[in-house]
Parts: sequence; C-alpha cells; structure tokens
Amino acid sequence: MEQGNYWAEGPRRQWIFYADDNSSLEGLSEKIDPGQVFCPEDAQAVNLGIRRVKGRLYAGNYVGLCRLKDINGRNLTARDGREVILKVRPRFPFSAVDLLNMVREDDEFDRYLAPQTTRIGAADREVEDLIDNELFHFFTEEDPIFIQDEIAQESSIITASVFISLLRNLCSRPLMGRTVSREENLTGKARGRIVFSRNIRHNTLRGRDDRLYCRYLQYTEDILENQILKAALKKAEAFLSRYFFSVSGGGGRLREMAACCKNALSHVSYRKITRFDLSGIRTTGVYVSYKPVISAAKMVLNEITLEANGNTAATSYVIPYAVSMEKLFEMYVRSYLKKAGVYSFDAREEGLRMARFDEKTAVLRERDKSYANYIRGNIKPDIVIYHSQTGRHAVFDVKYKDPSSARFSRADRLQILAYGLMFDCEHVGNIFPSRGGNICYHSNRINSGEEKARAYHQLELAVDGSRTFRMCSESDKGDIEIMDYLHRLLG
Repeated sequence: MEQGNYWAEGPRRQWIFYADDNSSLEGLSEKIDPGQVFCPEDAQAVNLGIRRVKGRLYAGNYVGLCRLKDINGRNLTARDGREVILKVRPRFPFSAVDLLNMVREDDEFDRYLAPQTTRIGAADREVEDLIDNELFHFFTEEDPIFIQDEIAQESSIITASVFISLLRNLCSRPLMGRTVSREENLTGKARGRIVFSRNIRHNTLRGRDDRLYCRYLQYTEDILENQILKAALKKAEAFLSRYFFSVSGGGGRLREMAACCKNALSHVSYRKITRFDLSGIRTTGVYVSYKPVISAAKMVLNEITLEANGNTAATSYVIPYAVSMEKLFEMYVRSYLKKAGVYSFDAREEGLRMARFDEKTAVLRERDKSYANYIRGNIKPDIVIYHSQTGRHAVFDVKYKDPSSARFSRADRLQILAYGLMFDCEHVGNIFPSRGGNICYHSNRINSGEEKARAYHQLELAVDGSRTFRMCSESDKGDIEIMDYLHRLLG
C-alpha cells in the first residue's frame, strides 16, 4: 500500500482519500473545497475527528473509514459529483488489528469494549447504543461503503471482536424470552386446551385415541432476537478463526468468550437470518441491554459472508467506522505490561500490580454538596502500578503522540504533575509509541519545593513484543528488561 496522503479511485468510482492520523490533509483541495469539510468539536468521531488549525485541516486520532461530511451534515461530493470517502491509517508502523491482536488476550478485554456509563440523576446506567463505546464508533445509521477486500477484512475483524465481547456481557444475565402459543400432538396427556378440529383429523380418524392435539402457552428463550445472536456468533467465530486467531495461534480471550456465549445459547435454535428478520427487532423495556448487541450482530451478518463450504470471507461492504487509536494504544500498553509480568489488580500473588482500567480517584476527600467545588470530580490515570508489599506507586499516562514532536502540551505537563501529587508517588511518566525499538529516558528530577524527590520517566514502546529497553540517560546506559526497570522504581 502506498504511504502518505493521496487520492485513489474506488471500486464504485468513488474518490477515496488516504491519509495518516494526525497528519496534514494537504491534497484534499484537488477534488473538494476544504472549507466545506465539517470539523467536529470535542474529538468526536464524525469525519474521523478532522480538526482545523489556523485554516488548515488535520486528521484526528481516529483511524477508520467514513464518508466525508460537509458543514451542513450532508455527504460531501467531489467537484465531478462523485462520492468522497476518507480512509485514515495509523501514522506509526502498526495497524489497529495489530494492537487488537494483543489486547484481545487481556483479562480486562471485556471492560475495554464495554459501553460507557452515563450519570442520570443519582444513578449510573449503561449507555444503550453501541456508538457510545469508548474505543470504537460505528456509523450504523449510514449505508455500507463498497470498498477493497483488505479494508473490508480489517473492518470485519473489529466488528466481530466487538460483537463477541458485547454478547459475552449479555450472556452473563438472563436472556430475553417471551410466552408463545404452541401446538403439539401429545401422547397420554393433555396440555392447555384441545384443538378439536385438528384432533379429529390427526388422531380420531386414524384411531389414535391415545393422543390429543393441544394448544398451550409456553415461556421460551428460543425467539428471533436470540436466534439472530446465535447466527451472528457462528459467523463471527468462523471469520475470526480464519483471519484473526490464526495470526498468533492458540485460543485466547475471545475464544473463551465465544465458548461461553455458545453455551448460553445452546438451547436456542440456529436458522438463517433474513433482512426481513433484522428489520423488525425492537429492544425496549427491561431488555434494552440487547440494543448494542443486536446492532453489532446486524453488522456481523451484513459484513461477513459464510460460504457454502463453511468458509468465511469479508464482503466488500463495510459499515463506516472509527477506531480511537489513543484508547487502543493505551489498552495495548496495559496488555503489554501484564504480559511482561505485572499482575492484574485482583491477583493473589505478591509483587507489582496494576490498578483497574476503569478505577477512578476522587480529587477531593470531602464532597460537600452544599456548594459546587471548582475542582470537584474524579481522575483516572491510564497506568497505575504499585508494589503490593512496599506500597510504592508509579503513575504513567499513555500518549498516542510523536515524542520527537516540537509541540509540547501544557495540559500534559500539569496532568502528570497532578498525578504525582495525588498518588504521593516518586515516579511519574509518559509512554509513547515508538517508530523503532523500545527506549527509556530514566530519572529526570522534577523541580519541587517538597522534601520528597520526584522523577519523570519517558518510555517509547514499539509494537514488536520486545521487553528490553535501551536506557538513554547520562547516568544510566545500556539495556534493561521492563520488569527489572519497574522493580528498580518500586521494589
């Protein structure tokens, strides 16, 4: 695949603009008026987070595929009237699937992909729509995009992974069911009421006085909604087995989740799902939790083709989607550290542990609701590592940024300094993606009036599985394993 920003003609004569995330979108003006491009606020996923800086357009932190929207929210067309598609790739030497392949083995994988929560009154509730997922955004209200097979495959891997994760959470609760009317020719007993017309035809005229044709009510979970989930699960698992699981071999977290789902749906019948079946689904009331799962199931059924021989393939139709590389890289770093030897928060072993992904810490100890505190609220550092015996902490914030960039963020500096204060830790730092090799800039002292000495650490992490970091400080040269490094800080 050609690198950098460029235009290409799609399979349906669309114009596709290829770009790297966070790059300047120079070249758009060849086909469209850049002034008509909509730039969302607050890093929203529309147009994959395109932003305008001093009159110039830049790609955001999202990668994925979408139709470009204009300032009025309509699909943008090129000067020759053709549809305009935006495809954004990571600017670092890895793909979203590369990171997902690592993250899927994490013991918190289902937490990473769970819908966000929102506060309504005094209670927290789960957001009902898949598009509010913190990591992925699917534009389910839009028509699919006809695109090249390799792009369709990447999209389908993400879609299938999200679906299985959401389904696993759903299957941990009682499944949806309803009371239905059934008719059955029973032997030796009656149930419900006898359907006399059919009983005469099927039994009396045939001399079968031992049988009764009955109609009765029965509660069952073998309903259309669950049949849709089972059909989508079969496709998703088959597709991932062919295109995703085989990348690293073994079972892994997704296989375990799929097995749990199959067990929960074992009493649900399998049948082919039609577009008519999908159009009539309603998920309201006590079963509103089905809404995001059904949405994901529809995407699986529409994007993945199950061939007559049982093989699967991604179709060339892709639901527009966006992946937050900022969040995905954070999750990759967490998974990387756990694979290196840092225990999860609920581990029984003594040693280095990592706080939960969704664990929040209140800024203020006393929350007086009689007045509004300006800084009242919660913080959630990306990585909190602590030693279960010494009690010492280190806090790292993961930044999906180029560490060699000359642009430094005042907010990033204040953020990491605040973490050091709140967690009373001697070691804070940032973790960045690396373009080649793991690098560590060790023990830069922070100016402070406190008696406690605090140090800043900058780590650059390559997505190659290596656990050896090259030390780049005046006082400490050479190579060091990541766990030795962390034990040096906290042991």
